[in-house]
Amino acid sequence: MAGHAEEHGATIADHLEYWTYKFDDSNPFMQIHVDTMIMTSVIALALIGFALWLRGKITEGAPTGAQNFIETIVDFINETVDNNFAVHNPWMAPLAFTIFVFIFLCNTIDILPAYLLGHIAHSFGAPAFRPVPTNDLNLPLAMALSVFAMTIYYELKLKPMHFLKDMVNEPFTSLVPMWAKPIVMPINLVLKIVEEVAKPLSLSFRLFGNMFAGEVIFLLIAFLLFADSVDDLLSVGGIIAEVLGFVIALGWSFFHMFIGLLQAFIFMTLTVVYLSMTHQPVEH
Repeated sequence: MAGHAEEHGATIADHLEYWTYKFDDSNPFMQIHVDTMIMTSVIALALIGFALWLRGKITEGAPTGAQNFIETIVDFINETVDNNFAVHNPWMAPLAFTIFVFIFLCNTIDILPAYLLGHIAHSFGAPAFRPVPTNDLNLPLAMALSVFAMTIYYELKLKPMHFLKDMVNEPFTSLVPMWAKPIVMPINLVLKIVEEVAKPLSLSFRLFGNMFAGEVIFLLIAFLLFADSVDDLLSVGGIIAEVLGFVIALGWSFFHMFIGLLQAFIFMTLTVVYLSMTHQPVEH
């Protein structure tokens, strides 16, 4: 039994390994996760292909089918942006839509049968394969850093002097006498840097943590459905275990889809809120 458990434990551990290409074995930063690159590229190309296909199907009047579904999402995104973004920026709604749809599709690949894409990848010679790109911290962190770069860009573009003053004057400079301000300013700068860096970190780790936990639970459920032999599978206990496991897996699939949808919405909303803060007029 111990050997059997270790065998399955190794199997689960194997499915938590990335397909890694290393440019330099001695440097952990000189490597890429090929499975993440493949899946993000496939999802991005699928979105572009779907958009091109839908463009040729758009009709005037009451929308139907895919057009109606997409217009519902667009209306929802526009309403969310209008509620959280006080000024006009023609790029904001398309950016929010892209983030929401892309992250949701990345998150919900887990609804496919556990190990399926991994087995397909192994048949083509891949040493390991993790199908959900948002389970790889590199992707959520890259998206969060892109949002962070946009916030810095708009801060410097729209109110550069206010941004630079805010970095050294908040939160303590206004609370101390004039002679102490030069002493407090470096402390303010450190605190503001920590505050700014915390934004992309919280964005990325929230998404990564939820999706990683969901994948592990999927693998554990699939592990519980394994049977040692056909006789075990066809026994009364085996049949009950398989039916119960299927019900649990189905229930978790729906819950995980909801979590994926929720995380996509949170990431999108926080992106809009962070960028909205950069567009707020300076108060005098």
